[in-house]
Amino acid sequence: MRGRILVLLGLILAVVSAGLVFFMLATSSGEEAAPVETRPVVVAIQPIPARSVIPPDAITVRDWPVELIPTGALTDTASVANKLATTDIYQGQPIVRDMVVDKEAAAEELGASAAQRSDVSFLIPEGKVAMAFPVNEVSSVAGAIRPGDTVDLIVSFSASIQDLGGTLPPNLSRTSINMTAFTLQNIEILRTSPWTAEDGEAAAGNMYTLLVDRQQAAILTYISQYMTPIFVLRPAGDETEYTVEPVTLRYILTNFGLDQALLDSVFVEPTQ
Repeated sequence: MRGRILVLLGLILAVVSAGLVFFMLATSSGEEAAPVETRPVVVAIQPIPARSVIPPDAITVRDWPVELIPTGALTDTASVANKLATTDIYQGQPIVRDMVVDKEAAAEELGASAAQRSDVSFLIPEGKVAMAFPVNEVSSVAGAIRPGDTVDLIVSFSASIQDLGGTLPPNLSRTSINMTAFTLQNIEILRTSPWTAEDGEAAAGNMYTLLVDRQQAAILTYISQYMTPIFVLRPAGDETEYTVEPVTLRYILTNFGLDQALLDSVFVEPTQ
């Protein structure tokens, strides 16, 4: 009997000790946890499509942890409401300065005539132009490209030695060379569907709008007229300029060991 009592007392003491430890840990944790410092920022409370006017009821001001506030975050709904969204803004996302364009302020700065310009014209950075470029399922990465993505452009074409300014005997002057090469890199996509379509109505179409400088616009126009173009999608945040060797038949034969295979198939040693 006495042994049972001791066991019971031990269990009671164990429970009490565990409770005291839990209480002390909870109290200690509460004392160590410092209050999180916050500041008000403008936050989207519904998705806002790129290049659309931001409705006043699509945004609000919320307290946000200071350590998580992005650079350029706006704090006043008046600086966001009825402005143009330069990119897709997601629900719950703090809105920063680069995400909006104040068309009215820009029009005042540029003159009264600017107020009549299209919304799109206010989304084009200085030194750039917007141009349309035709695509198909292959050249558009099977429709995977979206506004805000950056792409590189590969072209394939045939050219003769005469086209390249080389000098050869008359019977060889029209010899054609097929080539595939990377050309323009890091091109920004402004839109992937017609501007006449509502945002979200068409995820991708057969005509992209690109942001390029004027020389690039001339290059792209030539490529679209006389070459076969294919876009490749860059990883997010990759702005590196790469050096890529052009590919010809000789490149394929040499780098994959096919030149010797071809020679072996032509020059077969006679059987004894």
